[in-house]
Amino acid sequence: MDLFSSQYEFLDEIGLSLANPGFFVNGQWKGYSEEITSLSSVNNEVLGKVRGGSMADYEEGVKACCIAAELWMATPVTMRCKIVTEISKALEAKLKPLSELVAHEVGKPLTKAIAEVKEVIDACNSAVQYSKQSQLVVSHSKFKSRRIRVEEWRPYGVIAVITPSYLQCAALGQIAWLALVTGNCVIWRGPVESPLVTISITKLIAGVLEKNNLTGSIFTSFAGGSELNKAIVKDTRIPLVSFKGNSQVGKVVKHIVVERFGKCLLESDRNNAITVLSDADIQLAVEAIVRDTVGTDDQGLSTCHRLFLHESIYGDVLDRLRQRYGSITIGNPLETGTELGLLFSHATKKQFLQLIDAIKSQGGKILTGGSDTKYARNFVQPTIVEISTSANIVKGEWVFPVILVFKYQSWEEAIETNNNVCKGSSNFIYTGQAEVISTWLRTIASPDMGNIYVNKPTTATRDSLGLGNESWKQYMWLSRCEIHT
Repeated sequence: MDLFSSQYEFLDEIGLSLANPGFFVNGQWKGYSEEITSLSSVNNEVLGKVRGGSMADYEEGVKACCIAAELWMATPVTMRCKIVTEISKALEAKLKPLSELVAHEVGKPLTKAIAEVKEVIDACNSAVQYSKQSQLVVSHSKFKSRRIRVEEWRPYGVIAVITPSYLQCAALGQIAWLALVTGNCVIWRGPVESPLVTISITKLIAGVLEKNNLTGSIFTSFAGGSELNKAIVKDTRIPLVSFKGNSQVGKVVKHIVVERFGKCLLESDRNNAITVLSDADIQLAVEAIVRDTVGTDDQGLSTCHRLFLHESIYGDVLDRLRQRYGSITIGNPLETGTELGLLFSHATKKQFLQLIDAIKSQGGKILTGGSDTKYARNFVQPTIVEISTSANIVKGEWVFPVILVFKYQSWEEAIETNNNVCKGSSNFIYTGQAEVISTWLRTIASPDMGNIYVNKPTTATRDSLGLGNESWKQYMWLSRCEIHT
């Protein structure tokens, strides 16, 4: 294969070659150990090969990052914001080739890949805006008893970001940029399944740092290296670890980090729900369901896996959904009009088929889909399943276009069933009844239920650990000094 033929010239545009070192440590690229081959999900051809480094390289990278943290903390916040702004511009300049790479490596339709890269760019701009609040880090309080209290927000120093392949860019952007503007150095552990995305984004960031005569150790990244996740999670030099991915793995990560008195930002896979009431705008609800379960390839953290339909509209909604699912365009993610691309790996496709078998074994009825497609590689059919709410699979989580449908008679029944799953973090309701919305808020707004949206397309919002009015405080710790005069 001619790597830089017209079909693959985007790789050259973002500085990739056939052989790429995968560790960026202490401002240098290193890689001479295990080799990872990145295949295109479009045609199964080799995009490039990546070599990871050794644990000695990891040690060098963390030590250099800790030293750089002292310099970066002392850098004025205006300069840190300038760097993140330039990173935003560098990403925007390479929007097209980066998006093509995401489409090839991960299998998302190009339009969705572009949207994800744009989300990283938007996160840069948002981080700069929120940083204005973190500049007010020192406050003085005087008391009549001749006491003065000084409070100051200080950065942790080094923050590690572990991202999943199906939301790699967005997951990085939601954490890294705000971490940087608040004075933290970043260690990025990119997913093994899509190492070229990690390398290409790191090259852009490294270029910005070099241009401004700053040490490359401010941003360290690892693509490859099978033991790195464990090393990062256990490393006491990394006081804060951000992890996004499977809930079971997330539990282990948080346990280890907290056990060593570290802080963990955990955003695990979810089991979100949509509830459609009898008076809902059915067409709005149907399109929202399709966008969330198929429009994102279901390869995201905010996708819906459970659908609750009132018995009076149950048949109508299912008929429309089956008709819509039957017209979904499955194919090459780079082609215009593709609505559903591929899963990001053959292992994930195997897990999809295992999920279908588990659903059937628990009494589930496949209404549409439920198998792979006529295409080779990692294509699967979007699937609608009718199943009992008591089935164990209802409490599961996955990154496939599979949605479980339930019929309910009363609103109270829908709420109770919905709350049986603790991993649901966002809930969407379609209705015109204000009193029902009020009941929803009183009943379901709990820590493990998170955000609630009414009559809003589900993919319009992604919950983020990184962005919020005072989210910068997650990347800093509060120091208090009380002076008695």
